[in-house]
Amino acid sequence: MGIAVLFLSFVILLLLGMPVAFALGISSALSVIMTGVVPISYLTQTMFGAVDSYSLLAVPLFVLSGVIMEYGGLSKRLIDAAKAFVGHITGGLPAVTLLGTAVFAMLSGSGPATVAAIGGIMIPAMVREGYGRGFSAGVLATAGGVGIVIPPSIPLIIYGITTNTSIGDLFLAGLIPGFAIVFLLYLVSRYISKKNGYGTDTPKASWNERWASVWRAKWTLMMPVVVLGGIYGGVFTPTEASGIAVAYSLLLAIFYRETKLTQIPMMLKTTYLISGMILIIIATASTYARILTLERIPTLIASFLSGLPVPFWAILAVIVLMLLFFGMFMETIAGIILLAPILVPVVTSMGMDPVHFGIVMILASMIGFATPPVGDNLNVASAISGLSIERVSIAALPFVVVLITLLFVVAYVPQITLLLPNWLG
Repeated sequence: MGIAVLFLSFVILLLLGMPVAFALGISSALSVIMTGVVPISYLTQTMFGAVDSYSLLAVPLFVLSGVIMEYGGLSKRLIDAAKAFVGHITGGLPAVTLLGTAVFAMLSGSGPATVAAIGGIMIPAMVREGYGRGFSAGVLATAGGVGIVIPPSIPLIIYGITTNTSIGDLFLAGLIPGFAIVFLLYLVSRYISKKNGYGTDTPKASWNERWASVWRAKWTLMMPVVVLGGIYGGVFTPTEASGIAVAYSLLLAIFYRETKLTQIPMMLKTTYLISGMILIIIATASTYARILTLERIPTLIASFLSGLPVPFWAILAVIVLMLLFFGMFMETIAGIILLAPILVPVVTSMGMDPVHFGIVMILASMIGFATPPVGDNLNVASAISGLSIERVSIAALPFVVVLITLLFVVAYVPQITLLLPNWLG
């Protein structure tokens, strides 16, 4: 009875257009009220306990760091440096977009901040240079998601907290798949650009111009070295690194003198909105997951999957397809909190490393960013480009197909993700 209420009310609320966070909270409350499985006060205690975590301090701090860099003009310096090196090649501006998102992701740790900072600059630039509007939006819709794979990724932090997995190992594991995403998306964008004659002939920058652009962005480019180097060098924890990132980005914004005092309220407002959305989802998803646990759903699913008379590669294929399906409908952090406690015991009991599975889960969530009906990145790309979500979805399809292929490769070749954690661990 309780499970039926929990699932049906959640699905109905989603179909009615209610935000995922509130749908999770309301369906949890309805289930408790109708079944009395626990006192209603238990839900509030669970919500408070879910966000009362020292490690979660990294979430608003990394978000604030990304917002400061966006308003402080740091993203433009990154774009200028990337353009000087790869702007002249076939598919040059898409390459600049991909390189810019990768570097900015290493600075901010936030997917939404990465999309906003790079997309607002690069979609109009690509359209001006003769790239198709739909193609330009499709590149951003898929490339923007790399921000949750390349460290310091907020979803990786949430996965580490939820499953008690080393966040440092997860960060290392995300590096190779993250840059593989950038490379593969560039190959697709290059092929499409060449086939359709997109872009104009951009003169090749001289080495003097390239070094000059790097020099202008030198302090910005040092930030990943400071933040990630400090984590892997054992100087500070990922949570402390988020505070270092805020202080460093603030110093750069003051040094470059591109941030006005009048922008501070807007910067803080943006941080509050993004962080509040993330933390509300964490709180309500935790109540939903706790009720699932009380009803023994994770145990039943784990027993069912473990007992199937098929090899592990077949079970893994089913899990990957299930992650792709949920990624189309569920916000990333909610999906992690709900699904990771169910699936991690299954895959680890069959010999799969939880760090490896974490990257698989995050990759599937990234693909969900660029697929309807939810598709957060599709909405951003649609808003910036002025095209409908349907047109952006079609333009993003070739990129999504390549990403799904990469997801299965990463799932079945653990060395891709575990090479750096094993080597440096």
